[in-house]
Amino acid sequence: MKILHAASEFYPLVSTGGLSSVVRALPEALNRVKGVDTAVIIPYYSSIAADKLEVEWLSPQKTFAGEEFGVARISVSGTDVFLVAKDEYFHRRGIYGPTPGSSWDDNAARFSFFSRAVASLSSIDGFTPDIIHCHDWQTALVPVYLREVDTATVLTIHNLQFQGRFPQADFGVTLLPDTLYNVDGLEFWGDWNSLKGGITFADQVTTVSPGYAREITTPRYGCDLDGVLREHSRKLTGILNGIDPALWNPASDRSIASNYSSGSMNGKKICKRALCTEQGLEFSYGSPLLGMVTRLTSQKGIDLVISEMDKLVEMNFSMVVLGTGEGWAERALAEAAEKYPGKISLTVAYNDRLARQIFAGADVFLMPSVFEPCGLGQMMAMRYGTVPLVRSVGGLSDSVSSNTGFQFSGGSSEFLTAAHRLLETWDNRRRWAWFRRRCMKADFSWENRIPDYLEVYRKALEV
Repeated sequence: MKILHAASEFYPLVSTGGLSSVVRALPEALNRVKGVDTAVIIPYYSSIAADKLEVEWLSPQKTFAGEEFGVARISVSGTDVFLVAKDEYFHRRGIYGPTPGSSWDDNAARFSFFSRAVASLSSIDGFTPDIIHCHDWQTALVPVYLREVDTATVLTIHNLQFQGRFPQADFGVTLLPDTLYNVDGLEFWGDWNSLKGGITFADQVTTVSPGYAREITTPRYGCDLDGVLREHSRKLTGILNGIDPALWNPASDRSIASNYSSGSMNGKKICKRALCTEQGLEFSYGSPLLGMVTRLTSQKGIDLVISEMDKLVEMNFSMVVLGTGEGWAERALAEAAEKYPGKISLTVAYNDRLARQIFAGADVFLMPSVFEPCGLGQMMAMRYGTVPLVRSVGGLSDSVSSNTGFQFSGGSSEFLTAAHRLLETWDNRRRWAWFRRRCMKADFSWENRIPDYLEVYRKALEV
């Protein structure tokens, strides 16, 4: 079985978040399965070219519409990554826009072209895929272009909020027939919707946790696509994302102050002291340190944290926050750090080294997301013996149990109640040590997810 993963990101070549990590780790895990051969295809962005990596240029190609493009190949940890080169669309600063969070005006044309390029490559240098596995809206048109071709398609929805929705006037850039601009095709409330097209025409659809798969078929979480997802629910499967235990291992992580394991936790105390010193926080073994590595947005529950900050400090929590996001959230957290020096620190950035230091040095990992398709931060934190406190939504409810962390539903009252329950456990040192060990022994490896993906691929081939 040959599988080609089509995506807009791949770690470490180009990354803005969790998508790139999944597109790196899932093919690697699949390649370890006998009889499975997996490759990845992404755009050849100027940021990749700027890294001056050694790539092998293959024969130039054309889409079925006659558009010429280049194809290069690079190997990353044994996985072949094919790069689609088209300077008109990808030789510019920024992946989706000139600045983080912004969008290029021609993204409809850019990713329609990329999807056409992927769909047109029936074989790449001898690699002939049986299945093309598409990730998010940027490649969701691939199943539409291949709707009358034998190649099987799978679409994974990593976050339903991002749909690739564009005005009707831009539909022409897809080069699709006008007959597909209808309620049973890509039409969506007067616009056209890439993700809707992918959901409709893919042979199988997955999302990144069983909980999120259930949620997105409801009006509350369905982002106006719940009806489409209910209509196609027979081909919808939720599979929890994984992480690579070798990459997230406190016993060997060189970014943290001291290595440790579930059998010898002394290094975690050293990591906490080092983190507090670096962040200008008061150090105490007796009071819990909350850690957050997150986008500073409403979706991530930052407004809840800000509104209850005074009470958290009164409860003797301290907090270290790393992330970037919406201006109001950054300002409010900066004001809280100024109000409570030694108790709250904020770093407005994304820094992998500091993220790892927070996973290792914090006692509690806070993730109060309003919705969370999967979430990887809680899994990474648990690998480092940092107990999660999460809202019971999506992948958070699938990955955090009553034996490995604390969950809450609802708003402020429920959140504070869960925080009090956590403190009661914290005060019982033997019980807290048990929680830490349980967290560190939780297995979120991709190998556990592979049987579910193989079943999805089997179903896709049978359609």
